[in-house]
Amino acid sequence: MKQLQRIAVFLILTVTLVSCGAIVKGTALKKTTFENKAIPPDFAEDPGTLICILRGRNSRDRYLKKHFEKQYGGDFVFILRDSLDSPRYADTDKYRYLFDYNTLSSDRMVTNPQSGQVRMTQLTSSRYYIQDRKTQVYYTNGVSSGYFSKLIQVYAISLEKARTGELKE
Repeated sequence: MKQLQRIAVFLILTVTLVSCGAIVKGTALKKTTFENKAIPPDFAEDPGTLICILRGRNSRDRYLKKHFEKQYGGDFVFILRDSLDSPRYADTDKYRYLFDYNTLSSDRMVTNPQSGQVRMTQLTSSRYYIQDRKTQVYYTNGVSSGYFSKLIQVYAISLEKARTGELKE
């Protein structure tokens, strides 16, 4: 009986997590547009190389590489943030746009229903953006989530559509 309960809990958690990721992806896709100022208006006309910032965090970096290599057909380069100041990337005509994220944290009080104990926990989410290095303007879809893989994927898909003209202003 306990084995069936464990399986049921596992299935419920799996369905919940998968559906939450789908909701985040759907919401982000709707908001990652020119109109919402999530993508620079002249992104499609820029023949340069998009800089994708690596942070030395295995899962984030792995998903960043996976989604851009699979979804984005333009020129891009993966670099660590420290490398951004090197002379190699100083040409803002060639390396005009940068893709990166901010981490957002909030504290939340959580009550254990069995013991009644209250503890503080910190929730962390990410918000991705495009930076125009020439104008120092930032573009974001405003979606923050712990499902960072979905947010990266949405930006890779949307930037490809913008680059190819499928995403209209």
